[in-house]
Amino acid sequence: MNATLRLGSDDALYLLIGSMRYRIAAEDLRALLFYGRAVPVTGEGTAIAGHAAVSPGGRAVRVFTVRGPFIVPLVSFRRVVTGEAASAPLFPLVPGGFL
Repeated sequence: MNATLRLGSDDALYLLIGSMRYRIAAEDLRALLFYGRAVPVTGEGTAIAGHAAVSPGGRAVRVFTVRGPFIVPLVSFRRVVTGEAASAPLFPLVPGGFL
């Protein structure tokens, strides 16, 4: 199962985990990257399906969803958000992979 994040045409960040699609709103990306606040991750519609936060060390973004916890390096996350990269992989935090 692949897990990636991509920037959408509406400047929101989309997390594609298997067949599921999650979203971090564009206005929440600023709070996450500049202020280090935890932000909601929404599923289809407006239902909150998890949250994303910068790790305590400040080197990665942790994403917690109903499909399991994931991590992405902060550098890769910023490159996708700014449009420098088309996508970046999400790595599962669980030793066996996805839940």
